[in-house]
Amino acid sequence: MNLRLAQRWERLGNRDAELGVMLLFALLAGLFVWGAYAVAYPEHGCVRMGKGNSGPLECDPQRLFNYGVVLLSIGVLTTSPIFYILWGWMRDMARPLSLKEDQPALRQSAREPG
Repeated sequence: MNLRLAQRWERLGNRDAELGVMLLFALLAGLFVWGAYAVAYPEHGCVRMGKGNSGPLECDPQRLFNYGVVLLSIGVLTTSPIFYILWGWMRDMARPLSLKEDQPALRQSAREPG
C-alpha cells in the first residue's frame, strides 16, 4: 500500500497561520481548564470571585462546582477551532493525488509551447 505521504504533505503547503491559531486556542483552552481546576480545588476552601483580592468570598461547594463546570465547558468549546483545522488537514491529506502531481516532467512538458 503506497500512501505517498510526502506528496500529500507537500500538497498541503505552508500552514503556519493555521498552526499559530491552533496554538493560541490551545493556550486559551488550557487557561480555562486551569481556572476550572483552581475553582474546583480551592487552596483554603473558599474562592474570591473577583479580580485579585476583591469580590465576594464564595464557599458554597455547589456554586463552586457550577463555576467550574462553566469554565470547563468554555475550555472545551475553545478547542473546537483546533479540531476544525485538523479535520481540514485530514480531508486534504485524504484527497486522491492526480497523475499530474505524480510526474513533474508531465507538468513541465504541458507548460512548454510547441
